[in-house]
Amino acid sequence: MLDQVSIDRLRRMDTRGFPVLSVYVNLQPGPESLRSVPARIKDLLAHIEEDSQALPRDQRLSIRADVAALSNDIGRFGPDLGHGVAVFRSNGAAIDQQLVLPGPVRERAIIDSGAYLRPLEAMIEHYPHYCVAVVGRRFASIFRFAMDELETWEEMRDEEIRKANYGGFAGYEEQRVRSRADEVASKHYRTVAGRLTELKRSEGGFDLLIVGGPEAHVEGTIGALPPDVATLVVGTFSIDPGTMTPATVLEHSRRVAAQWEGHQEKRIVAELMDTASAGGRAVLGLEEVSSVVNQRAVDTLFVQAGRAIPGSVCSGCGRVSTDGDPVCSVCGAPTRPVPDVIDRLSESVRSTGGTVRHILNPGPLSEFEVGARLRYSTLMIDAT
Repeated sequence: MLDQVSIDRLRRMDTRGFPVLSVYVNLQPGPESLRSVPARIKDLLAHIEEDSQALPRDQRLSIRADVAALSNDIGRFGPDLGHGVAVFRSNGAAIDQQLVLPGPVRERAIIDSGAYLRPLEAMIEHYPHYCVAVVGRRFASIFRFAMDELETWEEMRDEEIRKANYGGFAGYEEQRVRSRADEVASKHYRTVAGRLTELKRSEGGFDLLIVGGPEAHVEGTIGALPPDVATLVVGTFSIDPGTMTPATVLEHSRRVAAQWEGHQEKRIVAELMDTASAGGRAVLGLEEVSSVVNQRAVDTLFVQAGRAIPGSVCSGCGRVSTDGDPVCSVCGAPTRPVPDVIDRLSESVRSTGGTVRHILNPGPLSEFEVGARLRYSTLMIDAT
């Protein structure tokens, strides 16, 4: 399963100086998708050997072996219809890694000095680790989803609440039963809230919390949560706890999470655009962002580019550039080409303590592809 540990492991792979071929394939459900896999793989790999002509002979031979291996092993892409697949190969470094992805991915094949990981990092953000509690009158079901798949499921049962819709002597019995029912219900909500708190504070925890069930039980449970857990509630949904299934819970949860994610992205992009237009600590566009990343001034890098944009990295000072100059304009050291400048900018931001945020929904950032929020506002002019 895709997780941050898997990405970090791929990033740390010892390539022994050999290039890595990264291939992303989208496997839509249905026989047509399966039949089209060989042709799509062939198209993806068609340009790879041509792109590697400038490399040393041993590296070209490694890539040629990788292309041949994938072309002759189409069956490895068949069993996971409905998902994406990422393959990382380097014959010279004895690397052959494959990951099944939680959803579709844009198809591409890229050669680089390491594994091409930007699509995986975007997926990690798109599929957060979330917890869903469906609360009924006497029980609650707690689901935890990771990478859009059910990870764990547990049930909690509490004391039965008697009906409080009958009268006793002068109505006293009805009032007593209703009071008892309220007490039992409150205890039930506290018990569920306590378990959710344990899960949140345990190793792994969860990123988002969604609560479902009849409205009264949803409100009661949320009201019993401590502040640090309550702030993770991103939405609710109505469902009959007696007839729900994990599949229906996942469907409701996807809708709630997607709606929340869309609102969050609109908010942060609007803030970024407003700050940049007002001349504050934010910039937009690849050239401007490259400049501030090279100055180690970026607090958060925002990425919406879907394409790989080639460029170069200086072997001396590490300057990332969109130009293809063989010599760095700052320190004069030789540069090496990279297939995706944004991938290198992301690495540079992380290495200096910044964060990278992928924006997946269409919006005003699409025009610029990247933007950055800065640590400080007074910057040097990046030499060109």
